[in-house]
Parts: sequence; structure tokens; C-alpha cells
Amino acid sequence: MKRIALITAGLIALLIGSLSAQPRTVNRTQEAADYPDLQATENQHQKNIFEAYKRLATVGWLVQMAQADRATGFQEAQDPLNFEYTFRFIKYTPRNTYIRYVKEEPQFLLNSFGAVDQIRGAIANKVQAAKSAGVTGATDIQFQTRDGIELTQFDFIYANDPDQRRAIGSRRKSLTLFFTQTNQQPDAEQQFNLSLVVSRIVEDNFRQGVRNVQLIIDPSPQDEKMDDVIILDRYNMKPTNITVLGMMSNTTTNPHRMIFKQRYYSRMLDHFYRLYSMVANYASKDDNDYNDEVLQRLEHSMDY
Repeated sequence: MKRIALITAGLIALLIGSLSAQPRTVNRTQEAADYPDLQATENQHQKNIFEAYKRLATVGWLVQMAQADRATGFQEAQDPLNFEYTFRFIKYTPRNTYIRYVKEEPQFLLNSFGAVDQIRGAIANKVQAAKSAGVTGATDIQFQTRDGIELTQFDFIYANDPDQRRAIGSRRKSLTLFFTQTNQQPDAEQQFNLSLVVSRIVEDNFRQGVRNVQLIIDPSPQDEKMDDVIILDRYNMKPTNITVLGMMSNTTTNPHRMIFKQRYYSRMLDHFYRLYSMVANYASKDDNDYNDEVLQRLEHSMDY
């Protein structure tokens, strides 16, 4: 009898342990009732992020420039003696940054997180779990063929060794803006609507053999709601962790949603808006400088 009692007690303890190890489901309705001030603060941060999206949406005209530069870059590689292919619309970017035209493809966005089909299936499962938990704003990502522009800022990781300062890795952070073009008529002003925002953070420490990759996808920057934001995180070659922002807590002990929006995401968007603005100003200035040169040549032609 004593042995049976011990076995039963062990099974009960194991069951309790397994139940406590289950992930906690966020009750958004109860959170809103218990912590109204936190919810109000979170909503204000969402409005700030939406305003940042509207500012970033004004640089959509850079997409066609970057697309043309990409095409002429390939042509220059094939025919380097043709000076026509050396022209670039976007010549200057801020320090430690580069910009490029990109196409929305799952293989491009999810290539650092494992097999693309498996990752997409895992995202769909997470979204379904969020909907089952009452997060009505959660939606699966429907990849399209939108045109986008990606601005990346990079830096090196240094180790202060006794003999010299060595670069042992790199950090890269990028913000990719995908636009839907609503006006396809020629000889008319093109309208670009910001319809997908993706940010990527990569940290490679070659000396320690550590690689961290995070991907943040907002499939609906047209509204203030952010419950559908997907966060992917991978450490080295371990399985990718996927989080739906709407499933994070926002309580006094775990204000995770507010921390993400206030301390990171809003600041990151403002930072990249300044970088994108510099790129746009450089492009406009270069165009105006060329016009000044043309006018100076015309004026010089009247000197005889």
C-alpha cells in the first residue's frame, strides 16, 4: 500500500508540474478591466506608432528609384564600358547605412529562421491560438508581390584585446517598407500606400559563435491596432520562437506589450524615419544640383 501511495503522490506531483509548465493564456478582457490606465497608455503608444507609419509612408517614391538603380547595377556589371549604366538615382546614404530595392517574398523574409514552409505553418498555428484566446485582431500573414525598399544600418562588434582592438562581429538593423501602388496610369503621379512593415535585427559574434536574429512583421500598418504583429526570434541554429504581440501581457507585473511599443518599436521607427529622410533629402539635393549645373551651362553659353 505504501508503494502505491508513493507512486500516486509522484503522479500527482508530475501532473501539477506539467500543468504549471503550460504557457499562460492572456485574458485581454480581464486585463482591460483590471488595468485601465495601462491600456490607455498602450493605446497612446499605438497612436504614436501609427503617426510614425504615416511619416514613413511619405518616402514611397524612393522605391522606383531603388528599383531603377538595381536594374542599372546589373546592366553595368554586364557592360562596364557603357557610362549610361553608371548613373544612380540614390547616390548617398547616411554613415554606416545602405539601401536597396526588395521584393516581397517569403523566401527572402523568412530565410534565416528555418524551412520556409514550416515557419509559415508555425505562424499560422500561433495566429490560430491567439484567435482562440480571444485576440480578435490576430491575422495570418498573406504574402503578396509588393515592391519595397530596405534601409540597413550596421556596425561592428569590437573586443578590446590587450594588444589591439579587433572586430569580432557585426550588428545590423534594417527597416523594410512595402508599398501598394494604387495608380498605374502612365504620366500621372503615382500613389504609394504603406501596406507592410518588416524590421530585422541581426547580431553576429564570430568569436563567441553566437548569432541572434529577430524579425518583426506588421501586416497592417494602415491602422492603429497592433495585435497582429508577429515577432520571430532565433538563437544560433535552435528552433525559432514565434510570438503574436496580442498574446503578450500588459499588467503591472508584466507590461510586455507597452514595453515593446514604448521602449523599442516607437523609438526604432522614429530613428529610421530620420535615416529615410536623409536619403530622400540627398536624392532631392543631387537632382537640384544637376539642374543648377544645367542652368549654369546655359548662362555660360550667352557669354560671347
